[in-house]
Amino acid sequence: MFTPVSVDITSYDSEQTGVEVLQQGKYKPKRTTSVQSDLSKVESASTNLRQMLQTVIEYVDNVMAGKVQADVTVGRNLLDLVSSIPKIDPEEFENMLNANMKDLLMVMYLANLTRTQLLLNEKINSIPA
Repeated sequence: MFTPVSVDITSYDSEQTGVEVLQQGKYKPKRTTSVQSDLSKVESASTNLRQMLQTVIEYVDNVMAGKVQADVTVGRNLLDLVSSIPKIDPEEFENMLNANMKDLLMVMYLANLTRTQLLLNEKINSIPA
């Protein structure tokens, strides 16, 4: 009765967050989802990156072992990917990553502190004089 239609969703970088949130709710029965915190976004992005790297490693290992025919296009894309990575000292990269993580944790701490202050202020103001 209905013919399936393949759909590609394209978005700008700034819209990507909203599209990802909408995509999370498509398999849930109530079709509801919530926006993740920044720290959980970092965690999910790291997990996705690890899974994609594992897929690439398996492909390269299979090509090197002769189990899979090598694809020239994939090889060129991998070469472009590897050559686009900036050459950074591992210690400098770790310091940069730690600094960004500390900034993120500080923002989360300040947001929670502000939320607590607002709740205390509401409770104090609701006490009859």
